[in-house]
Amino acid sequence: MTASQLKSNVSAAIYKWQLPLMLGLIGVVVLLAYKPAFTLSFVGDDWIFYEIAGRLSWQDYLAKYFDPRMQTAWYRPLQGILFRLAYEVFGTDQVGYHAGNVLFQLGNSLLLFAVAVRATNKLSIGLVAALLFASFPTAVEGVFKPGVVDPLTTFCFLGTIWFWLGYLRNQKSRDYWLAFGCFVLALSSKEIAVLMPITLFLIDRFVVGETVTIKQLVQRYVWFGVVILGYIPIEYAVVSRSVFVRHEGYVPGLQIISNLFDYSSSLVFPWGLPAPYNYAVLVAVGLGLAYVILVQKRLALLPIVASAIFAILPILAFPFVTNRFLYLSLTSTAILYALVIDWLMRKFSFKWLPHVLSIVIAMIVLIGGIGIFDAATGFAEFARVSRVPFRNVSQAHPSFPPDSYLYFINPPLPGPSLSGMFFWRYGTRVTVSVDDSNGRVGLRDHANSWVYIFDEQGNQKELAVEKDDKSISSPPLPVAFSAPIRLDGYELVSTRIKASDALVLVLYWRGQGGIEKDYTVSVQLIDSKGNRVAGYDKEPKHSRSPTSTWLANDLVSDAIQFPVAVPPGTYRLSIGLYDPGTSETLYLLAVDGKKLGDKIMIEPVNIVE
Repeated sequence: MTASQLKSNVSAAIYKWQLPLMLGLIGVVVLLAYKPAFTLSFVGDDWIFYEIAGRLSWQDYLAKYFDPRMQTAWYRPLQGILFRLAYEVFGTDQVGYHAGNVLFQLGNSLLLFAVAVRATNKLSIGLVAALLFASFPTAVEGVFKPGVVDPLTTFCFLGTIWFWLGYLRNQKSRDYWLAFGCFVLALSSKEIAVLMPITLFLIDRFVVGETVTIKQLVQRYVWFGVVILGYIPIEYAVVSRSVFVRHEGYVPGLQIISNLFDYSSSLVFPWGLPAPYNYAVLVAVGLGLAYVILVQKRLALLPIVASAIFAILPILAFPFVTNRFLYLSLTSTAILYALVIDWLMRKFSFKWLPHVLSIVIAMIVLIGGIGIFDAATGFAEFARVSRVPFRNVSQAHPSFPPDSYLYFINPPLPGPSLSGMFFWRYGTRVTVSVDDSNGRVGLRDHANSWVYIFDEQGNQKELAVEKDDKSISSPPLPVAFSAPIRLDGYELVSTRIKASDALVLVLYWRGQGGIEKDYTVSVQLIDSKGNRVAGYDKEPKHSRSPTSTWLANDLVSDAIQFPVAVPPGTYRLSIGLYDPGTSETLYLLAVDGKKLGDKIMIEPVNIVE
């Protein structure tokens, strides 16, 4: 055996035991760091996905996720299918859903290791990148929330890169179509994947860099272009009806710049730094990367940086910042840190340096794990507080009769989350609605109905809906105002109200065109002498829906509550609209355009002991 053969055999033996040891180490770090995930409850969107998966039949479920005309937020059929399969397996057991996300975190860490090794031919770079990504505390929201799609998207993204690198180097059609398939899966899980072909092109030109003709490049990317062209009308159909664009403030603006700085600073130092230190570090690292890429011509770094930026571009227009969107971009951060450590190892030949760097990496991973544990404590407390309204009701009602309806007014958490909690506990027997949505409430459309209100201190109170509403309005509804606004109808929870309770009324407004001003709704309780003894004056939906933002023909349900600590007796309600800037009251219009006064009267309202 020659010396070269002996050296080759030794290298193979070392690789043979190094590889499983490294993979095992990555697995241990992920499972230890995310052990708290198995004890967490659902939070936020988790409840929404859970209820949709359980309440719809398979036929309706598939239609909802695959028909873009039925989506009002995003088009992510792959996420929908996987969540429904999880529901079929785990049902009400939340541990199973969290286990799935932890497995995605493990899979992404291992895939990142594989991609880094395939790109650099260095096990050490892959190991460092995977260990860092496995323990980044910035990524916890993506793992702790089963309803967050980013771990799934990242898995498909890394799979695409892995097969693409194999295709570029070996030119095997199998690798090409596997990369293409992973890309399609990524696109069906989240919209940001539409920019992935740009990253593939950058890898093609600056990481592998083989000489190819224009014709070969066209043939290489034409199928990606075909998929994107087919995807554009699907995404347009969704975005044109999206609640984010229409109601959540998702618009271009100056917040894009500030959001970019905040997200970028979290990517540069994903363990958390307070301002302004985070921005100082961001500037320093940004200048360093620009020097290395542009001056030193290390163009192989371009796809790493570009993929990180592409992953956050679509969410910069939101009016808020949340690190859940950084999950995919953090793979780039991990690789860049691993490359820096590799450079230090090659740049300085100190014998003690590898040991020092190994200790530093171990400390970083440990600190990240501690950060993940701390975040789990915060998630658990947030979930506990979020369940308070649900817990209050479930303790008072161990069960509900079939066709029970619960309507919450101004609760401390979004309606879809609250609805998911009740579906998890009571199944299809209970339907939950909250005043943060529009459309007709339908208090008397069910066999049994209750309304839940919250006072200024957050105390929760249950009100039973009166079976029959014998009140009448004058003039009869619908009735138009002198502004392009119409009151279509109303619903009173009850016409018999205890003096210690609150009056609860739902008004149904409809915009008739462009509304220039923000009007205030005035609801007053009038006694038999015509005196105003209690009332409510606010913009619609507790000042959350100014009239100037209303779209033509959209129905706005406006739930109103106010205390009625007045003597027992028979009262009336007056309803009107006025301009708070001028105190000018809008008047009512008859069909022929004649004025009908400026108030709608509803009676009777009986206050009892």
